[in-house]
Amino acid sequence: MNDPDQLAELLYGDYSEADPREALRAMATAAAMKDPRSGALFVTGYDLVRELLTHPGLTSSTLRDPLAGTGLSEEQIALHRPVRDFVALWPVFSSGDYHQDLRSRIRPALDRANVTALVKELEKDCRGLLHGLLAAGGECDWAAAFCRPYSLALLARLFGTSTARMADLAEATDGLMAYLAKPRSYTDDGLAREANASLDRARAGVRAYVLDGGQGELAGILRDMAEDPRLGHDVAVAVTAQIVTGTLDPLAAVLTEVVMRGGGPAEAVAGSEGRAEFTEEVLRISCPFRFAPRYAVQDMEIAGHRVEAGQRVMLILAAANLDATAFPEPLDWRPGAREGLQLAFGAGSHYCVGAPLARGATEALCRVLAADGIRVDHDPATFRRAAPMGADRVLGLRVRIH
Repeated sequence: MNDPDQLAELLYGDYSEADPREALRAMATAAAMKDPRSGALFVTGYDLVRELLTHPGLTSSTLRDPLAGTGLSEEQIALHRPVRDFVALWPVFSSGDYHQDLRSRIRPALDRANVTALVKELEKDCRGLLHGLLAAGGECDWAAAFCRPYSLALLARLFGTSTARMADLAEATDGLMAYLAKPRSYTDDGLAREANASLDRARAGVRAYVLDGGQGELAGILRDMAEDPRLGHDVAVAVTAQIVTGTLDPLAAVLTEVVMRGGGPAEAVAGSEGRAEFTEEVLRISCPFRFAPRYAVQDMEIAGHRVEAGQRVMLILAAANLDATAFPEPLDWRPGAREGLQLAFGAGSHYCVGAPLARGATEALCRVLAADGIRVDHDPATFRRAAPMGADRVLGLRVRIH
């Protein structure tokens, strides 16, 4: 694919019904291409994405005011500014000492011992949910009846609070995520108002449910952040919001892929090695974090494209995972047969600190399905996803659990 207009068509298409993986595979046939609409360089080839994930010439923090040059009035800028400034505090959009400080603080709560203990308890939650759905007849919407409560149970254990409180906090972030998911969201004042209201609710929810009421190790770490004069309350809220939003939809996408690939049958996930291979192929082919935004810190050249300092460079992790040069016949389902390392969690200093927990939660579902002899049959005609390419958000899938 060498046509920039074709790239734009793929990037901004409606994927509520079409399979985005076909488009992502097509994007990966070119190592990099400039988007004619945004001017950003989109990098899709596996080798180049893997290299640039750790390249010192790229940073996760924007070097320019994202609202400058947009043509917005002063009143509009004042409306959008709080949301943009808040999102800039998220670890995923930060860099340098600030980013490393946040990661070093969070990491102990997600070390091997803590994750192992949490997943052990999460397996009980998983079994309880599945058997509860079986007792209710087994017919349900997978996303609403299993994925969301399972993800909320994970978050509740992580923060040391109740699933009801996590459900309320998750709801509070909906407006923020809608703003982030929409391309050129600075053009939508109504969405900005909703995002600001969502931000106010998230601040109150984090204060009540995590900083004041949370009992887990992570809640204590966030309290220390909030009380640190170098960081403060908004940083603690930003970190919490990223963890919550980075769990709900991405984990739902992975859990849905599990059942769409046979429900984790015993023959496919026999033993820990089989479960790990199954999980890695799920992550490769579903890749819930599709884009990793970066910014050039200096003028540079990438795959023959001139990139100026401050210019946006989008590393398309999901396309790299479907690059046929790294994964022959990339849309084929081949657990354990792939030699390349999938990039769903990124690499380097921005490698997702929650990756072990995401893998653990996925393997816990596989273990329960295999151990209890439970199968989940799905109706492909009922599968619904959000339209934008940028995020994999499952909206519904009818299943029969038996």
